[in-house]
Amino acid sequence: MATRRRSQLSSYRTYGSVAYAPAYDGTAVRAPRREEVLRPKPRVRPRERVLTRTQVQVREAGQASVFAVIGFLAVGVFAALLLLSYTQCAVLTDQVVTLRSELTTLQTENATLSAEYEKVFDMERIQAAVGDTMIRPTGDQVEYIDLSEPDSVVVYGQEDAKTGIPGLLAGLEEIISSLIEYFR
Repeated sequence: MATRRRSQLSSYRTYGSVAYAPAYDGTAVRAPRREEVLRPKPRVRPRERVLTRTQVQVREAGQASVFAVIGFLAVGVFAALLLLSYTQCAVLTDQVVTLRSELTTLQTENATLSAEYEKVFDMERIQAAVGDTMIRPTGDQVEYIDLSEPDSVVVYGQEDAKTGIPGLLAGLEEIISSLIEYFR
């Protein structure tokens, strides 16, 4: 009985959850077995990987839509026309400033010349210079102008506006020449 009790004590030295594991010797690390100590472990070379390229799925190139191409062309044309209109607006603004300054100088000159004209064209002075020989005009010497007809004025250097395809071609030619002049 004593031997039996000794074997039981040697196999179970602790209490708790480890008490039911008879192979536990009380250390956290298991002692190596004899055959493990004597025989060296073979070196295991890491397996060389074969490099493979991943297959990438490529979407097929789609065709450009006719409406998209026309839309981009229309946007480009409108952008060019907008740029052209801005340049024309800048040129016209410069011309307006120049013409206003000329107008002010011409108005002052007109006032000066009108005052001189009034000095020169004095009826009493003319009557004194001519004497009694000045008489009123007779009926056959008077001409009347009939202004009842509608007025039509043609400014020198301006041509009649062209219509149809020749007018379109002339307008395109004017736009292209304006663009070329702007970028020079």
